Amino acid sequence: MMRILLRSSLLLSLLILSGCSTLKPGGMFAFDKVKPWHKALLAEERMQLNPYPLENSADQKVYYSRESANGGQGVGGGGCGCN
Repeated sequence: MMRILLRSSLLLSLLILSGCSTLKPGGMFAFDKVKPWHKALLAEERMQLNPYPLENSADQKVYYSRESANGGQGVGGGGCGCN
């Protein structure tokens, strides 16, 4: 009984995981190339990892000055915020 349960759970997990990937006939994973008209969308400012670098810098300054375990951005100093 335990062996049947183990096999069925293994088959179920394989079926679920096989839906997450598509294989080419050669056995390699199929990835679509980014089309030229999609590159403009990916290059937009809102798609960047850090769309507001100035605001992020100010937030990090406040965080590091309150954290006091770390100085400023890679600069030595205490938690007083006077780096």
